[in-house]
Amino acid sequence: MVPTGPARRRAARLALAGMTALVVVLSTQSPGHARPWTTPTPPTVPGLGQVASPKQARPGPLPVRSGAIRVDRSTPATSGRSAGRVSAQGLNDQVQLRALIVATDPTDFGLPTLTTTLDRVGAAYDVIHTTTETLTTNTLVTADGVGRYNAVLLTNSMQLYFADGAYQSGLTSGEWNILWAYERNFGVRQAALYTSYGTWPEDYCLTLNSEGGVDNSPLPVALTSGGAGVFDYLNSAAQIPVTQSYVYRTAIRPGCAAEPLLTNGSDVLGVRTTSVDGRERIALTFTSNSYALHSDLLVYGLFRWASRGLFLGERKHHLNVDIDDWFNTSGHYHEDGTVEYTPGFQVSGHDTVNLDARQTALRAAYPKAAGFTFNIPFNGAHIDPFAGSVCSPNGDATTLTATTKCLKNNFRWINHTYTHPRLDTTDYATTHGEIDANRTAASGIGLAAPANVVKTPEYSGLGVYSDTPTGPLVDHGLGASNPALLQAASDLGVDTVAGNMSFASHVPAHFNAGTVHPLNAGILVVPCWPTNIAYHTTTPAEETAFYNSFYGPGGLFPYWPTDRTYAQLLDYEAGVALQHVASGSIYTHTFHIANVRDYGNGRTLVTDWVEAVVARYDSYYSVPLLNSAWSDIAGYARARTAHFAALGAGAKAVYDRSAGTVTVSSPTAGALRLGGVTAATAGATAYGSDITVPVTLAANTAVTFDAAPRP
Repeated sequence: MVPTGPARRRAARLALAGMTALVVVLSTQSPGHARPWTTPTPPTVPGLGQVASPKQARPGPLPVRSGAIRVDRSTPATSGRSAGRVSAQGLNDQVQLRALIVATDPTDFGLPTLTTTLDRVGAAYDVIHTTTETLTTNTLVTADGVGRYNAVLLTNSMQLYFADGAYQSGLTSGEWNILWAYERNFGVRQAALYTSYGTWPEDYCLTLNSEGGVDNSPLPVALTSGGAGVFDYLNSAAQIPVTQSYVYRTAIRPGCAAEPLLTNGSDVLGVRTTSVDGRERIALTFTSNSYALHSDLLVYGLFRWASRGLFLGERKHHLNVDIDDWFNTSGHYHEDGTVEYTPGFQVSGHDTVNLDARQTALRAAYPKAAGFTFNIPFNGAHIDPFAGSVCSPNGDATTLTATTKCLKNNFRWINHTYTHPRLDTTDYATTHGEIDANRTAASGIGLAAPANVVKTPEYSGLGVYSDTPTGPLVDHGLGASNPALLQAASDLGVDTVAGNMSFASHVPAHFNAGTVHPLNAGILVVPCWPTNIAYHTTTPAEETAFYNSFYGPGGLFPYWPTDRTYAQLLDYEAGVALQHVASGSIYTHTFHIANVRDYGNGRTLVTDWVEAVVARYDSYYSVPLLNSAWSDIAGYARARTAHFAALGAGAKAVYDRSAGTVTVSSPTAGALRLGGVTAATAGATAYGSDITVPVTLAANTAVTFDAAPRP
């Protein structure tokens, strides 16, 4: 975002002012407007970050019901060749890698929490609504006796709903027994997202200590030794912050076969039990909505345990950060609200050396982020082709090129065009020249940037532009992209163009995937996360003034009841970013050159933000925090796009317990990711204790792998 003159300056200011109507529309949308793979995205200001968390009604307690449903061991849960009663010694050995989500109806509070997690993983699953659908043996078992599901996930353990003035059971006693017989006979685990004390419909060994609601003040929940095993990707000392939840503080009944997994002091909030007929179960005693950090931290672990780690897809954690407009000049926002464009702000040699030092210090302080490296989109028009290659720790802006050459291998570089023009209406020759000239400028000083990736200035040329010279940005859709941009990019070997998650048309249909451009199938649009660290702020005072001018009580988009301090806004913004990281998002977060100014003692706005996010991650997780170059981000998005295409085309995987194998097949050629293989599998990669492998499929040709189910 680099205004270049008075007219541009006025347009930028008016465009910001004109965003108000769009934000109001966004903030009143219901979660149903969100893409199906996401936790419904909080409202955003286009080009900036999330400004509000959506409000959800916190559910109350579960209904009270005494008694229990009798376990009928004679209930058949097989069909076809294996029909009839099956003893524990004759377990059915084949199950598909697919989860069954059991919910009362589409409004069930726990349903989006479970589907969001599975969609992020890329797992296969089905949903049964117990109020309107009947669960039968055929629901669970194919005609040839293969189990349809290797994990059963209950939104809550009771499946009661209110109708006709009373609570009714979504599952009859017969249906419960069909489900339990299936779990018993096929060796399938069950996880309940929410349960209470008592014995209905079956006993989890819990008695009540107390119950009540939790608001935004977190209830700290700790892992027991058993919990640390189930959730081994978490820091065993982590304090899970349960918020906006209804909580049953329970105890395990003496003499009952159960193990606590999550506790708050002496209260048990998560339990692993074995039923009277030998089925394995886990249940949490508090609600988990799809926006909550504690859901991001825990629900994947429930699914992974229930599926024994055998599923399609994967979950990893990434933090990628772009610093746009290197070598260029930025506007400079001052505390009084004025913006200086001439001379504006330029990165100095000192700022560059300092950024490298902060990056190095971060890696040393947080070994889980040992690979963290900034990605830097650059504009080569201001490169000094005659500069030396000596670092200038005390240098000004005139030493930027030389210092960049000195440290060129310490950062990653991305083509951001030569002069940073908006590309909404540029012709072919201009657009081609902007991309190609930037390559030449970079090559002249030894910067290596992937040839297949371009990040256009302000994400321009991709269908988001103002209808009038001073109007707000309007998302016209990718179909309104500049054809000259697409053609020039393709002719230069570009297959990936960066988009923006605050533009609805840039948001992919599936998590961590990209969007195949509707006007050019050879180009994939991979979005970035915008942030609320403004592009033209260089100090905490400037950022705080700008932030409050937008989100303070007197701001353009009032959200906070009082103006924020820098510490408060940094804490909030780092929390937003942490949830992106916790979700498994690989998309990069965007900053700008003004944010790298050393404002004192080596501190910068961008490194303050990164350090805050990494510190939080470190307190919660035991697994590495991954960091990727744009070429790898693009490749990953392409692989995820293929993964979901394969799922949509009918790809499936079947686990054979007796053979110790997983067999994957598809009616069409494709590619996907498989979890739960052995470490010795060719091409497999480890992330913590999870082992996954890419699978390439030919049509109607099965591929078999050795399985490594989790204990």
